[in-house]
Amino acid sequence: MTIDQNTVAELLQLGGQYFLPVAALLRAIYSGIRGKFPEGFAQIGAASLFAGLTAAVNGDQPDLGAIILQILGNTVFMAGLLSFIMTYLLRLPNRGITFDAIVGGVLGLIAWAIWVPVLQNDWPWWTAPLAVAAGAAALVILRRLLRQIVKLVRIATYAIVIGLILVVGAGAILLLQTLLNTPA
Repeated sequence: MTIDQNTVAELLQLGGQYFLPVAALLRAIYSGIRGKFPEGFAQIGAASLFAGLTAAVNGDQPDLGAIILQILGNTVFMAGLLSFIMTYLLRLPNRGITFDAIVGGVLGLIAWAIWVPVLQNDWPWWTAPLAVAAGAAALVILRRLLRQIVKLVRIATYAIVIGLILVVGAGAILLLQTLLNTPA
């Protein structure tokens, strides 16, 4: 029984590009609230690099130049996005739900505009309004969670566990398939 390598690559990317950066952002916000802003940026940097590395895994024949560009592009994009969110939430006082929703919506649209055409991820055009809505909801929810930092850290822990399970599981499947398909 073999699992399609593209499916395994998607699982790896789901864990590495979504769950682990979310966890890093939440942990960075927690560090920032405790007055350890540089520690938060270090967590964001590590998660961004990991997101860039997992973005290069796509199940296709590797092209070194394209892989390096994809790693750098995704790393820089993720680091910028997460750093902006952390700085916005910690350094800008609460101006209300509407303001946070507008900033989040604009951020969601910018993220979609970079993620799809610039980084060449294959998302249909109708996901742009979903990215705007997700960005708006995310900033509003994150602002509310700042009041309950214990829940924020608990959510970060869950995201880390889910992300690591996806990444390690997908890596194990790739290794197992490679070992089973290699002639003795």
